[in-house]
Amino acid sequence: MGLRRWFVSALVLAALPAGASAGPRKWEAAARCGGFLESPVRLPSGDLAVSDPLNGRLLRIDAKGQCSPIVEGADLPNGQTLDARGRLVVARRGGLMVVDPATGAMTTLVDRFAGQPLDIANDLAFDSHGGIYFTVPGASSLLRQDGRVFYLPAGAREPELVAQGLAFPNGVAVAPDGDSIRVAEFAAKRILYIPTRHSKRRFNVPHVFAHTIGGVGPDGLTYGPDGTLYAANIEAGTISRWTPEGQPLADLRLPKEAGPLVTNLLVEGKVLYATEAAEGVVWRTRLP
Repeated sequence: MGLRRWFVSALVLAALPAGASAGPRKWEAAARCGGFLESPVRLPSGDLAVSDPLNGRLLRIDAKGQCSPIVEGADLPNGQTLDARGRLVVARRGGLMVVDPATGAMTTLVDRFAGQPLDIANDLAFDSHGGIYFTVPGASSLLRQDGRVFYLPAGAREPELVAQGLAFPNGVAVAPDGDSIRVAEFAAKRILYIPTRHSKRRFNVPHVFAHTIGGVGPDGLTYGPDGTLYAANIEAGTISRWTPEGQPLADLRLPKEAGPLVTNLLVEGKVLYATEAAEGVVWRTRLP
């Protein structure tokens, strides 16, 4: 590309407003499992795992894109991640559970706070200390702001309250430097910045990191290897992005044949996976 052409292209990208699409890209369907798909995770076996909360399933996707159950009949299994032993830790109704991906055996990790049962948990993320940040939106909304965020220290049985009074806290991700988490406040169309329990920064103040445009609000969050934050913008059919400093980047739009319910994301190097819940498809594309 010539210097003049490169300069014009850079100006065009810089002028894109928040919520603008980065233009057409090549997507492919990695798997068509059906169901309300969420939370893609790479298993130690090399297979991909996704959740289907509305149908009570955790699914395995092999290299050929074939879907098979790990667990069936669970109670709203949603966000999931791997622990140090290669087990799935899953947010569900009533808290967190641990699932052996090889056998489907389920055990409860945490289900109470201050002696009271936990409500519907949505998503979770490990920190470098082995602790887990997890969101409990329950039945919260913009008009009923009683969602909460918790932290479960490694080896603990009782979680600590991190934040409350939120309008459906949804996705959660630990920043690469470990000093903060990002929380998708779904019903308020914004991403929150909250210091971690182990933050070493002075004057580390909770604040609004970013807002989303279009759709209902941000669902799943994940970081790319360069520190870019990605958010699934449900009902918009797009993936929002921000630099580590919170500057908006152009949205990535799923292909026109995909449904609008982009729920969750996985970034592996230069490959991005996105779950779409209206059609029950896992989409895949290569990042710039």
